[in-house]
Amino acid sequence: MAKNGKERQNVLPNTYIPVLPKKVLNNILARLTRPSLLELMSIWPKLLNTQPHLDKGQNKYKQKELNKKVLREVNEIKHATSKYPKRKIIDKLLFEYWSNGLNLLQLSQVDCQLLVDRPNAYYWILSTVRDMDNKEVPVLLNPKTFLDLLAKELNLLYMTYIYVCRHPVFPLIIVRIQVFDLQPINTSNNVNRPHISSHRPYFLAIPMNSPHIIHSTGNDIVAKTVLQAVERNIHQNPRNILRLETSSNQKPIRSLESMHILHGNSRFGNSLGIWTPYADATVDMFPLGPLENHSLLQEKNNSENQDEEDNNDDADMKKLKELANLRFKGSINGKLKSEKLFDDIIRPGKLKKTKNRMYDSNLDSSDDDEGTTGFKTSRNEFTSVAPIQYSEFLIKDEINTNAKGENVNPMDQNEMDDDKFSLITMKLTGLDVFAGLHEISTKTTNKSDMIIDPTTIPCWLTGEEGASCGIIKEGKFSKTL
Repeated sequence: MAKNGKERQNVLPNTYIPVLPKKVLNNILARLTRPSLLELMSIWPKLLNTQPHLDKGQNKYKQKELNKKVLREVNEIKHATSKYPKRKIIDKLLFEYWSNGLNLLQLSQVDCQLLVDRPNAYYWILSTVRDMDNKEVPVLLNPKTFLDLLAKELNLLYMTYIYVCRHPVFPLIIVRIQVFDLQPINTSNNVNRPHISSHRPYFLAIPMNSPHIIHSTGNDIVAKTVLQAVERNIHQNPRNILRLETSSNQKPIRSLESMHILHGNSRFGNSLGIWTPYADATVDMFPLGPLENHSLLQEKNNSENQDEEDNNDDADMKKLKELANLRFKGSINGKLKSEKLFDDIIRPGKLKKTKNRMYDSNLDSSDDDEGTTGFKTSRNEFTSVAPIQYSEFLIKDEINTNAKGENVNPMDQNEMDDDKFSLITMKLTGLDVFAGLHEISTKTTNKSDMIIDPTTIPCWLTGEEGASCGIIKEGKFSKTL
């Protein structure tokens, strides 16, 4: 949903075309997949505010005829893959049909589609809604009212454009916020120079039935203003004022899927590692028992005959991988039964189909028969349920000492207590830190050569806690976020 400039001052209309060089527009469109470009090319002629431009060289066409011409060409391109690479499709978009440039609605649709085509393109953090008792409170939003109030508040400071859509895979409301500053009049007389300058778009991803709001990283004035506006426009109870709390020590996660699993409405958020089968509904066991007596292992041993030709080394490695899978993923094969790791919010009377586009400029999801191939990222046998790129743990272990604190000043007691503990900070970075630990744990069956033993590795290093940062004091984990 994009706000109309006629309704309120300082809100730019859908049809406003920013002054951007063709090279910049080319780079923007090049981030999308070929199917997404073709889908946009077929959607835009059907929308009133995104129809192709009637230039001087195309006066022989009326608008409807030009729209039909674009749609016919899309069908032709779909059946001639080798003849029309992505580069040629972009050239047609920018130089033939939308030669005046892309408007704000089109740019917003491209940015939001990028969340599907390249799910790791953005870094995300979160803020939590809390009440006066510091308890987490699920976010209750009327999207239209919330966005009206948000736009009204931001318009006092900036020229704005707000676009909202539903994520096609997750039950998330995506809000794209873009603010603009006026350029000084006396800086240039060049008519091609933009008269307004744009700040980087800011995204909100609002889960259903969750106290958390996922949003873009940033600590500039725009990010702070947006979050303050969000806080003031959350539905309030006069007797229990709500606030938005953003932890300063959280680490950004480069995956909207992981953020949603960990902090959205996914049942897997608090059931990772060896606890995963509980969320996956595949187990009837006690997870703290000996791994060798795991019910899934016993069932497998009883139902399958071991191949007599397998040598002992292969059997040991197979068992090691099964134990590692149990610790990191909760199943011997490392696979989940569940196709989706979250609960769908399905409106009565509507069947929810899987789709892969985010072009609708309103909150009514339209169905299509496309799959989600653009959304899926490369996975292997070690990939975590919720990949994260950074982990940091502060390990505090008590130092054995014979010194006795007799006649100690009570004011110094706390300092002495802290001195009793060693402090070691462990930082892990990578595309999927727990997947890396999982893979290392399966490198060798020789105990003396093992870097990580899957039978003894602490639970907080298997991703079981679902948190990327925490404090380990005398072996016990506590979250810092």
